[in-house]
Amino acid sequence: MHEIKLEDGGKLVLETTLTQGQVSKFNNLNRRLIVVDGSAFIPLDELHGVFLTNSREKAKAIINNYQDVVKNFLVKDKIKFEKFGVSSAIQPVGIYNLLEVLAKDNPKKAGEYRASLALLAYIIAKHPQIKLNADIQAKQQEVKRSSAFASLKRAHKFCQLCELPFMNNDEKHVHHIEGKSEDPSKAIDIDNLIVIQGYIHHDYHDFLSKQKLPISRATLKYYAKLKNYSLKAI
Repeated sequence: MHEIKLEDGGKLVLETTLTQGQVSKFNNLNRRLIVVDGSAFIPLDELHGVFLTNSREKAKAIINNYQDVVKNFLVKDKIKFEKFGVSSAIQPVGIYNLLEVLAKDNPKKAGEYRASLALLAYIIAKHPQIKLNADIQAKQQEVKRSSAFASLKRAHKFCQLCELPFMNNDEKHVHHIEGKSEDPSKAIDIDNLIVIQGYIHHDYHDFLSKQKLPISRATLKYYAKLKNYSLKAI
Protein backbone atom coordinates (compact mmCIF):
# COMPACT_ATOMS: atom_id res chain seq x y z
CA MET A 1 0.00 0.00 0.00
CA HIS A 2 1.19 3.52 -0.77
CA GLU A 3 -0.13 6.84 0.45
CA ILE A 4 -0.67 9.87 -1.78
CA LYS A 5 -0.86 13.10 0.21
CA LEU A 6 -3.25 15.87 -0.82
CA GLU A 7 -2.84 19.56 -0.05
CA ASP A 8 -6.21 19.85 1.66
CA GLY A 9 -5.13 17.40 4.34
CA GLY A 10 -6.71 14.37 2.69
CA LYS A 11 -4.94 11.29 1.47
CA LEU A 12 -5.38 8.43 -0.97
CA VAL A 13 -4.24 4.94 0.03
CA LEU A 14 -4.13 2.31 -2.67
CA GLU A 15 -2.39 -0.86 -3.75
CA THR A 16 -0.08 -0.30 -6.69
CA THR A 17 3.10 -1.62 -8.27
CA LEU A 18 4.60 1.86 -8.20
CA THR A 19 7.72 2.09 -6.05
CA GLN A 20 7.90 4.26 -2.95
CA GLY A 21 10.25 6.58 -4.81
CA GLN A 22 7.74 7.03 -7.63
CA VAL A 23 4.97 7.71 -5.13
CA SER A 24 7.21 10.31 -3.48
CA LYS A 25 7.54 12.07 -6.83
CA PHE A 26 3.75 12.17 -7.12
CA ASN A 27 3.54 13.82 -3.72
CA ASN A 28 6.00 16.45 -4.91
CA LEU A 29 4.01 16.91 -8.13
CA ASN A 30 0.94 17.75 -6.05
CA ARG A 31 2.85 20.70 -4.60
CA ARG A 32 4.18 21.85 -7.99
CA LEU A 33 0.93 21.68 -9.94
CA ILE A 34 0.21 24.99 -11.69
CA VAL A 35 -3.31 26.41 -11.77
CA VAL A 36 -3.91 29.40 -14.05
CA ASP A 37 -7.36 30.77 -14.89
CA GLY A 38 -8.99 27.64 -13.52
CA SER A 39 -6.91 25.28 -15.69
CA ALA A 40 -4.21 22.89 -14.48
CA PHE A 41 -0.72 22.63 -15.96
CA ILE A 42 2.23 20.38 -15.10
CA PRO A 43 5.79 21.74 -15.30
CA LEU A 44 7.93 19.70 -17.69
CA ASP A 45 10.50 19.24 -14.91
CA GLU A 46 7.98 17.35 -12.78
CA LEU A 47 7.07 14.52 -15.14
CA HIS A 48 9.70 11.94 -14.18
CA GLY A 49 7.45 10.36 -11.53
CA VAL A 50 4.49 10.28 -13.90
CA PHE A 51 6.56 8.51 -16.57
CA LEU A 52 8.04 6.03 -14.05
CA THR A 53 11.60 7.23 -14.41
CA ASN A 54 14.08 8.71 -11.93
CA SER A 55 15.44 11.17 -14.47
CA ARG A 56 13.93 14.50 -15.45
CA GLU A 57 15.90 14.34 -18.70
CA LYS A 58 14.45 10.92 -19.56
CA ALA A 59 10.98 12.29 -18.94
CA LYS A 60 11.67 15.20 -21.30
CA ALA A 61 13.01 12.72 -23.87
CA ILE A 62 9.70 10.82 -23.70
CA ILE A 63 7.86 14.08 -24.36
CA ASN A 64 10.13 14.81 -27.34
CA ASN A 65 9.71 11.29 -28.73
CA TYR A 66 5.93 11.58 -28.62
CA GLN A 67 5.49 15.12 -29.91
CA ASP A 68 2.67 13.96 -32.18
CA VAL A 69 0.66 12.98 -29.09
CA VAL A 70 1.38 15.97 -26.84
CA LYS A 71 2.14 18.92 -29.12
CA ASN A 72 -1.38 20.36 -28.88
CA PHE A 73 -1.18 20.40 -25.08
CA LEU A 74 2.28 21.90 -24.58
CA VAL A 75 2.22 25.56 -23.53
CA LYS A 76 5.32 27.73 -23.72
CA ASP A 77 4.62 31.08 -22.09
CA LYS A 78 7.17 32.71 -19.77
CA ILE A 79 4.77 35.47 -18.75
CA LYS A 80 1.88 33.08 -18.02
CA PHE A 81 4.03 30.90 -15.78
CA GLU A 82 6.44 33.56 -14.49
CA LYS A 83 5.36 33.43 -10.85
CA PHE A 84 5.76 29.64 -10.86
CA GLY A 85 9.37 29.85 -12.01
CA VAL A 86 8.87 27.88 -15.24
CA SER A 87 8.60 28.82 -18.89
CA SER A 88 6.67 25.82 -20.23
CA ALA A 89 4.17 23.29 -18.97
CA ILE A 90 1.71 20.75 -20.29
CA GLN A 91 -2.03 20.29 -19.84
CA PRO A 92 -2.96 17.06 -18.01
CA VAL A 93 -5.06 15.73 -20.90
CA GLY A 94 -1.86 15.53 -22.95
CA ILE A 95 -0.25 13.40 -20.26
CA TYR A 96 -3.32 11.16 -20.00
CA ASN A 97 -3.19 10.54 -23.74
CA LEU A 98 0.53 9.87 -23.67
CA LEU A 99 0.30 7.43 -20.75
CA GLU A 100 -2.29 5.41 -22.68
CA VAL A 101 0.02 5.33 -25.70
CA LEU A 102 2.97 4.30 -23.50
CA ALA A 103 0.84 1.52 -21.99
CA LYS A 104 0.12 0.17 -25.48
CA ASP A 105 3.73 0.51 -26.60
CA ASN A 106 5.07 -1.17 -23.43
CA PRO A 107 2.67 -3.99 -22.46
CA LYS A 108 4.87 -5.15 -19.56
CA LYS A 109 4.54 -1.75 -17.90
CA ALA A 110 0.95 -1.10 -18.95
CA GLY A 111 -0.35 -1.58 -15.41
CA GLU A 112 2.16 0.89 -13.99
CA TYR A 113 1.43 3.50 -16.65
CA ARG A 114 -2.31 3.25 -16.07
CA ALA A 115 -1.79 3.41 -12.30
CA SER A 116 0.21 6.58 -12.93
CA LEU A 117 -2.63 7.98 -15.04
CA ALA A 118 -5.18 7.21 -12.32
CA LEU A 119 -3.06 8.83 -9.61
CA LEU A 120 -2.43 11.93 -11.68
CA ALA A 121 -6.14 12.33 -12.48
CA TYR A 122 -7.03 11.95 -8.79
CA ILE A 123 -4.43 14.46 -7.60
CA ILE A 124 -5.61 17.05 -10.11
CA ALA A 125 -9.29 16.47 -9.31
CA LYS A 126 -8.62 16.94 -5.59
CA HIS A 127 -6.30 19.94 -5.87
CA PRO A 128 -7.82 22.63 -3.60
CA GLN A 129 -7.42 25.51 -6.09
CA ILE A 130 -9.10 23.54 -8.87
CA LYS A 131 -11.92 22.53 -6.53
CA LEU A 132 -12.36 26.17 -5.47
CA ASN A 133 -12.47 27.35 -9.08
CA ALA A 134 -15.01 24.64 -9.92
CA ASP A 135 -17.21 25.73 -7.01
CA ILE A 136 -17.06 29.36 -8.13
CA GLN A 137 -17.91 28.45 -11.71
CA ALA A 138 -20.79 26.27 -10.54
CA LYS A 139 -22.23 29.13 -8.47
CA GLN A 140 -21.88 31.55 -11.38
CA GLN A 141 -23.59 29.05 -13.68
CA GLU A 142 -26.44 28.61 -11.19
CA VAL A 143 -26.98 32.38 -11.00
CA LYS A 144 -27.15 32.56 -14.81
CA ARG A 145 -29.51 29.58 -14.92
CA SER A 146 -31.85 31.02 -12.30
CA SER A 147 -31.93 34.38 -14.07
CA ALA A 148 -32.64 32.81 -17.46
CA PHE A 149 -35.38 30.58 -16.07
CA ALA A 150 -37.07 33.45 -14.20
CA SER A 151 -37.00 35.62 -17.32
CA LEU A 152 -38.55 32.88 -19.45
CA LYS A 153 -41.30 32.20 -16.92
CA ARG A 154 -42.20 35.89 -16.84
CA ALA A 155 -42.26 36.07 -20.63
CA HIS A 156 -44.55 33.09 -21.23
CA LYS A 157 -48.20 33.25 -20.19
CA PHE A 158 -49.12 30.11 -22.13
CA CYS A 159 -47.69 26.59 -22.00
CA GLN A 160 -45.55 26.11 -25.08
CA LEU A 161 -46.78 22.55 -25.59
CA CYS A 162 -50.49 22.43 -24.71
CA GLU A 163 -50.87 26.19 -25.49
CA LEU A 164 -53.28 26.71 -22.59
CA PRO A 165 -52.82 29.76 -20.33
CA PHE A 166 -51.07 29.33 -17.01
CA MET A 167 -53.47 29.79 -14.09
CA ASN A 168 -52.47 31.08 -10.66
CA ASN A 169 -52.03 27.62 -9.16
CA ASP A 170 -50.27 26.09 -12.17
CA GLU A 171 -46.61 25.11 -11.96
CA LYS A 172 -44.44 26.71 -14.62
CA HIS A 173 -41.52 24.47 -15.49
CA VAL A 174 -38.59 25.22 -17.78
CA HIS A 175 -37.60 22.17 -19.81
CA HIS A 176 -34.37 21.49 -21.72
CA ILE A 177 -35.19 20.25 -25.22
CA GLU A 178 -31.72 18.74 -25.60
CA GLY A 179 -30.58 17.25 -22.30
CA LYS A 180 -28.08 19.38 -20.38
CA SER A 181 -26.21 16.25 -19.29
CA GLU A 182 -25.68 15.29 -22.91
CA ASP A 183 -24.73 18.85 -23.93
CA PRO A 184 -23.87 21.14 -20.96
CA SER A 185 -23.28 24.06 -23.36
CA LYS A 186 -27.05 24.23 -23.90
CA ALA A 187 -27.93 24.42 -20.20
CA ILE A 188 -28.99 28.08 -20.46
CA ASP A 189 -29.39 28.38 -24.22
CA ILE A 190 -32.72 30.17 -24.74
CA ASP A 191 -33.30 28.26 -27.98
CA ASN A 192 -33.02 25.01 -26.03
CA LEU A 193 -35.56 25.94 -23.33
CA ILE A 194 -39.34 25.89 -23.30
CA VAL A 195 -41.83 26.80 -20.56
CA ILE A 196 -44.45 24.14 -19.94
CA GLN A 197 -46.99 22.95 -17.41
CA GLY A 198 -45.48 21.09 -14.46
CA TYR A 199 -47.70 18.05 -14.94
CA ILE A 200 -46.66 17.82 -18.61
CA HIS A 201 -43.01 18.04 -17.60
CA HIS A 202 -43.42 15.17 -15.13
CA ASP A 203 -45.37 13.10 -17.65
CA TYR A 204 -42.71 13.64 -20.33
CA HIS A 205 -39.92 12.44 -18.05
CA ASP A 206 -41.99 9.39 -17.06
CA PHE A 207 -42.45 8.74 -20.78
CA LEU A 208 -38.70 9.00 -21.35
CA SER A 209 -37.99 6.59 -18.50
CA LYS A 210 -40.52 3.99 -19.59
CA GLN A 211 -39.56 4.17 -23.27
CA LYS A 212 -35.82 4.46 -22.47
CA LEU A 213 -35.47 7.38 -24.85
CA PRO A 214 -32.91 10.22 -24.76
CA ILE A 215 -33.78 13.80 -23.88
CA SER A 216 -33.65 15.27 -27.36
CA ARG A 217 -35.53 17.48 -29.79
CA ALA A 218 -36.55 14.46 -31.85
CA THR A 219 -37.93 12.68 -28.77
CA LEU A 220 -39.89 15.75 -27.68
CA LYS A 221 -41.43 16.08 -31.14
CA TYR A 222 -42.40 12.40 -31.02
CA TYR A 223 -44.00 12.87 -27.59
CA ALA A 224 -45.82 16.06 -28.66
CA LYS A 225 -47.31 14.32 -31.69
CA LEU A 226 -48.54 11.44 -29.53
CA LYS A 227 -50.22 13.92 -27.15
CA ASN A 228 -51.48 16.25 -29.90
CA TYR A 229 -49.41 19.12 -28.48
CA SER A 230 -48.03 22.05 -30.43
CA LEU A 231 -44.72 21.67 -32.26
CA LYS A 232 -44.17 25.41 -32.74
CA ALA A 233 -41.63 25.83 -29.95
CA ILE A 234 -39.71 22.62 -30.58
